Amino acid sequence: MVGDEFLLSRHLRIFKSCGVRNFCIVTGYQASSIEEKLAELREQHQVNIVTKHNDRYDLENGFSVSKASAWMDEEGIDDFFMTMGDHIFEEDFVKEFITKSSEINSDLQLAVDVPGKANDHIDIDDVTKVDVGEQWNIRSIGKGIENYNYYDTGLFRLKASVFDVLNNCFSQNRFTISDMVTDLIQSGQALATPVTGFTWNDVDNHDDLEGTLKLISGGRL
Repeated sequence: MVGDEFLLSRHLRIFKSCGVRNFCIVTGYQASSIEEKLAELREQHQVNIVTKHNDRYDLENGFSVSKASAWMDEEGIDDFFMTMGDHIFEEDFVKEFITKSSEINSDLQLAVDVPGKANDHIDIDDVTKVDVGEQWNIRSIGKGIENYNYYDTGLFRLKASVFDVLNNCFSQNRFTISDMVTDLIQSGQALATPVTGFTWNDVDNHDDLEGTLKLISGGRL
């Protein structure tokens, strides 16, 4: 719960306002508690929600993403938006990314933001950094890279082809989303989409929560 709304409920509300009606929630630790809450959220938001369970939640986030593959096959979906459950976005941020990403053809699009005063609340040690070229091609990505010009905001648009890339990463014991992006860079299929001037945050810990509550009380989220 952040303010008076669960983060998961906020995602459903905002994406529904942008025209999204079908959702896949990948569960892991304490999956039964999330399933119980989703029964309420389906009724509240009037959207279709499918869950896929990741029983290897000890692995990193790319493995969780791979669990959505079955959902895409079942629903006949060609591409999808993806974000983490602990991220929070201003509603207009999501709307702008959806609009911009609809005009671009790439296996992976990542919403990126320019480092600056508007996002100086971001935990610089934890945020994933991105080096973006002049044609919006992603050149490198990672939390520890020294040369970067954008932040990874944690909002993606992905095509089904990324699952083959993920499976290749897993065969090499590489399990992060950044590993997937790195491999897509080699084929020129990893693009950055700039979404600037809006508020977003990653709510990982109590300090992030406190900062996010301040953003909400200040009318920025």
